[in-house]
Amino acid sequence: MESARQTLELPSSIRVLTLNCWGLKFISKYRHERLVEIGNHLAKLSPAPEIVGLQECWTQKDYLAIRERTKHFLPYGKFYWSGIFGGGLAILSKWPIEESTMVRYPLNGRPAAFFRGDWYVGKGVACARIRLGPAKKDVVEVFTTHLHAPYEAEPNDSYICHRTAQAWEIAKLMRGAAERGHLVLGLGDFNMIPLSLAHRLIEAHSPVKDVWRVLHPDSAIGAAINEAEKARGRPVPSSDECLKEHGTTCDHRYNTWRWNKGDKKKLLKKKEDTYIDASEPDHRAKRLDYIFFGGDAEGPASQWSIDSVNVGATERHPTLLCSLSDHFSVETTLTRPPH
Repeated sequence: MESARQTLELPSSIRVLTLNCWGLKFISKYRHERLVEIGNHLAKLSPAPEIVGLQECWTQKDYLAIRERTKHFLPYGKFYWSGIFGGGLAILSKWPIEESTMVRYPLNGRPAAFFRGDWYVGKGVACARIRLGPAKKDVVEVFTTHLHAPYEAEPNDSYICHRTAQAWEIAKLMRGAAERGHLVLGLGDFNMIPLSLAHRLIEAHSPVKDVWRVLHPDSAIGAAINEAEKARGRPVPSSDECLKEHGTTCDHRYNTWRWNKGDKKKLLKKKEDTYIDASEPDHRAKRLDYIFFGGDAEGPASQWSIDSVNVGATERHPTLLCSLSDHFSVETTLTRPPH
């Protein structure tokens, strides 16, 4: 490991990506075909992602299919096991993973709610310590997670206490990484809207920031139909604005898995597409997927800044014509000045 460390040169930029793959076995439509194509999609991206966090990648078969298509530029990877059916989390990296662990959430749904599955999959945080360069603190600690789903809208969501407790747990992990002097990345489907209690807790109790809000501070804090967003009094954004300005990753009109039954049936059975006007209002699109970035303000992390952020994986499967997942990805580029 020491010789490998000495051959590394600290990069001047890091391209990061997070994606919920919607890969539930027996439930997600065209699961394996879509996850194979997600691997192809990652391999075609330019600039290529260098650290990737995946959620809802439940089967090792799907994980290995993605690894096979990305190992030439993401040679290091970890598939994390948890619960009865697995945690669905994976981390891929251009740089060596020196250490990894899976931390289970102590509060995670109810066993009696077997039809929802959150408790049975043992949700938690996939952690990886990745070596970026030769110096002792040339390390980024990556945390990938999928918080408990909201089955009702806040504040009526009966699982809000579970999700808030989980946000506290990952905030503690990220704070610990920062205290070790390491760069910190928190990736995943957090199942929360911006400036919700869980979101504010993460930014208040760990030295990280939501990269989208850093570059788009006036972006939406929920779907246009959400009461908190309505209270801002802003016009309903178009589908195009939802992607470019508000970072929406879920329930977007472009995503075929959010279409009505008739349009989905036309697409999947008859291969007949439905035209979506990008300029029309999108009332339900919201942001649930995040990249948090930060570290000790007086340590090596202070060298790094956010260069860009975008929503990705909006393409369709080339033959099935469906969206690659029921979520879109979030991608960011971090940069530091050269020595």
